[in-house]
Amino acid sequence: MSVRPPLAVDLDGTLILSDTLHESVIGLLKQSPLRIVPLARSLPSGKAAVKRGVAEDIDFDPAMLPYNQGLLDYLRAEHALGRRIGLFTAADQSIADSVAAHLGFFDVARGSDGVTNLSGIAKVAAIEAEFGPVFAYAGDSTVDLPIFARAASAILVGPKVRLLVKLRASPNVEAKFPLPGPSLPVWGRALRLKHWAKNALVFVAPVLSGQHKPLLLSLVLFVVMGVIASATYLLNDLADLAADRAHPKKCFRPLASGSISVRDGLLAAGAMIIAALVASLTLLPIACTVVLVSYLVITLLYSASLKRMAMIDVTVLGGLFTLRVLAGGTLVAAPLSPWLLTFSMMFFLGLAAIKRYAELHRVVRTVGEGASARGYSQQDMPILLATGVSTGISSIVIFMIYLINEQYPQAAYKYPGALWGIMPVLLVWILRLWHLSVHGRMSEDPVIFALKDRFSLSLGVVIAVIMLIARL
Repeated sequence: MSVRPPLAVDLDGTLILSDTLHESVIGLLKQSPLRIVPLARSLPSGKAAVKRGVAEDIDFDPAMLPYNQGLLDYLRAEHALGRRIGLFTAADQSIADSVAAHLGFFDVARGSDGVTNLSGIAKVAAIEAEFGPVFAYAGDSTVDLPIFARAASAILVGPKVRLLVKLRASPNVEAKFPLPGPSLPVWGRALRLKHWAKNALVFVAPVLSGQHKPLLLSLVLFVVMGVIASATYLLNDLADLAADRAHPKKCFRPLASGSISVRDGLLAAGAMIIAALVASLTLLPIACTVVLVSYLVITLLYSASLKRMAMIDVTVLGGLFTLRVLAGGTLVAAPLSPWLLTFSMMFFLGLAAIKRYAELHRVVRTVGEGASARGYSQQDMPILLATGVSTGISSIVIFMIYLINEQYPQAAYKYPGALWGIMPVLLVWILRLWHLSVHGRMSEDPVIFALKDRFSLSLGVVIAVIMLIARL
């Protein structure tokens, strides 16, 4: 059986479903945003110098990369048949060496050396220096067309339709590994569209005010805040790539799995933030934009570091929910009640404690004593329980004070006394959530759980009926 010509394989977008430079830069900036200064200074020296500088400053783990499993199986089979296979990449040489050592079947690995960027014609020269003029090439980009033109055969990878069109007449395409681009459902999962339900809090103040104009503006605010929240989810997932890939469930997230590229995720997040802020400045009061910017900044700080600080993280989560209520309050002419804001802070601090308790309970049950999660250990479970129950019940007391002081005197409700019926409904709901949490039957996010739980939805209908009765 004749052995096929030596095969040169590209790394970024071909062997892996990502780009090592993009991931490395994000990892570098996550360690210290000030690293951007020396990185910018190296730009005049060229791409190879930038890649070398980044590679020297990061801890690179090739085991955490999202490999193209179909191509990987193909390469291993070809190597078993005696075919010579080499890794030729524009990534830094240290990256190429790490990947080659991890996979164990490459006969040679060549990357950029800090001076020459191994791409295009430079890559052709490196391949021919190792394999001679007869070689096959596996790539994914139109940038690789000069290499394909010199190759005896080609392996086409990825969703680059233009590349397939340009090579479709070639009789020397030995294999294809088409990868679909990210679909709308994939983007929907990355943007966490189901979490937009949390932004319904922007309607609280306008609904309680009984005014119609703020309700229309609230629809705009709901969308704008949803866009900002989705953008921050993308940035959070970009910052957590390594951790997500090591997680049994989060590894399937679109960015961690490579279904959406790091570049596309970053561009989408930036575009969404700019579009949302422009829409806010154009359509909403300036006070609302100030709240939205505060929400954005605090969310980014939370993703960067605060989420790993025990007790601070749940306080910040409660504050982020309260900012949603505050944003809606900027649309109402009357000042927003401090009682309402205090209720929101206590109520959502309690829900955040449930989230952390349920998460920690699951980890302890799986790993055993000594397990930890997000800065919490098993010893913190009583603290979370006490915090959650106390703030949850306190929020109900504060809500009743708000109703008596703020809503009963207003003419917006014909029978304001009926609003008292909301209190036992909330009490039952909070106690039930903690009962489920203590018994390990609570999902990690109680808000999302409530949107799926029939009993919780039924209680929501009861509250809506009570408010309708109070207004009639």
